Amino acid sequence: MENEPLTSAEKKELRGIGQRLKPHIHIGKQGLSETVTKEIDTALLKNGLIKIRFEADRATIKTYCSDIPEKLGCAYIGGVGKIGIFFRDMPEKA
Repeated sequence: MENEPLTSAEKKELRGIGQRLKPHIHIGKQGLSETVTKEIDTALLKNGLIKIRFEADRATIKTYCSDIPEKLGCAYIGGVGKIGIFFRDMPEKA
């Protein structure tokens, strides 16, 4: 399920699209629990591009933004403040 790396132009375009999205998921004090990880996976399958709002300090947010792509095979596109944008190619419908 490994995606080929996105080019900087593709990331820029996805960030532009992501600005208009509302956060799909809010990650609070509990952090990246198994349930939250499954919910992120479901959102990525359904939408491809999602926005996540974190309620944590900068160091923890940075850790989340590296852990989520590692666990779920998606790409961290970028983020501002407590918001992160993630992308994964949607599966082809048979």
